[in-house]
Amino acid sequence: MRNLTKSLIAAAALLAGVADTASAQIIDPNQKGDTIVVDRVVAVVGNKPILESAIENQYAQARVRNIPTTKCKVYEQMLYQKLLVAQADLDSIQVTDKEIESEIQDRLQQFINQMGGIDKMEENFNKPLAEIKADLRDITEDELLAAGERREITKDIKVSPSEVHKFYKSISKDSLPLIDLQIEMCQIVLYPEISQKDIDEVKKRLLGFRDEVLHQGALFETKAILYSEDPGSATSGGELGYMSRNELMPEFSAAAFALKKDSISDIIKTDYGYHLIQMIDRKGERINVRHILMKPRFTIEAKQKAKQTADSLYQVLKEGKLTFEDAARLYSQDEKTNKNGGLMINRHTADTKFTVETILMQDYYNIKNLKPGEFSRPFETLDDLGSSVYKIMMVKSKEAPHQASLETDYQIIQDMALNKKYEDAIEKWKVEKSKSTYIRIAPDYKKCPFEYDGWLHNDIVR
Repeated sequence: MRNLTKSLIAAAALLAGVADTASAQIIDPNQKGDTIVVDRVVAVVGNKPILESAIENQYAQARVRNIPTTKCKVYEQMLYQKLLVAQADLDSIQVTDKEIESEIQDRLQQFINQMGGIDKMEENFNKPLAEIKADLRDITEDELLAAGERREITKDIKVSPSEVHKFYKSISKDSLPLIDLQIEMCQIVLYPEISQKDIDEVKKRLLGFRDEVLHQGALFETKAILYSEDPGSATSGGELGYMSRNELMPEFSAAAFALKKDSISDIIKTDYGYHLIQMIDRKGERINVRHILMKPRFTIEAKQKAKQTADSLYQVLKEGKLTFEDAARLYSQDEKTNKNGGLMINRHTADTKFTVETILMQDYYNIKNLKPGEFSRPFETLDDLGSSVYKIMMVKSKEAPHQASLETDYQIIQDMALNKKYEDAIEKWKVEKSKSTYIRIAPDYKKCPFEYDGWLHNDIVR
């Protein structure tokens, strides 16, 4: 826990600045007799000061993310956030440096991707990368602490079936979300067999590339452009950009983070295929590497054999000798679905329902006219990793586009009811806590049209 006594003394010392923040100035020692406004305290919440620079930084970030807002809205959000952070201190909620650093790196990467590079980001913020990162640190720590306190406030909140029904009856039907066409699907997946000879051939080629780069002066990025089978990075010489450990597959991550600058890994196997990795740079817990991906190729004979097996299974299903679920358990080679009778899980939502946008186009083309219980003929398509497979797919259920209802979308309504209960609890906490917490607001910010007028009331009362 932070030193609360010292923090309260420091906050009290800031009150003079808040009482007349318009004239708060810091003298620049390099200027002869001149004063310039560098920063100022524009609020104190409990023992937590809010600096104007923090308001400016948050406002700039919102603009970068194309989030419509005003400085007054940012100011009110920070009052609420500081209220949560002050309580997080009292509740001994903590975040680690690793969590803060990881979040900062994720945000920086989002900015870099949005703006098209580090140079563009620095130009947009009118600051070098180091300063942008420093600005993010306190903001990020506060946001993580505030999130932890919100979880603390709502941790014991649940919603009963009767509350879900009551919530459903209380809201306007226009407030219910529109649900797109939703489909539940099962699949049987068959892979063409890849021989050890095919695997050895890929490994031999990768070792040849490694030797050429290490001993013959070849460029790794040139080999990646010419031979890598990763469509997302091959045209960039195999470069992936700065990534954290949890953004990479475990085997790839372990090998990559063990490398030194410009060194090259041994051959690494992942679900995608076989890789060579070259370290470009490391910044804390994020690395930038190049890689060459190659996948073993199956023979025409192996492909024909997989198709024949799929055709045979289709005939067995058509004759009713096996249920689709049993056939999936016995013969499907997709380990994610075969134990569940082929039932597919939507990786975007973690449930079993898919919208058209979340179904691979080739798969949807083969099932779009099927009714529940019907299955497709075998067809060639791709798996989640881009490998060629043969599939037979069955439509388990199909719901036409509709407005959410208890009968068809209970989970969605339940989540809405629970979120409403969370919001009510947090709003109640905010009102009660703001009444018992020391709050001072800068005179010029009192003109803001606050959504919660208690900020001003509490400031005036005290």
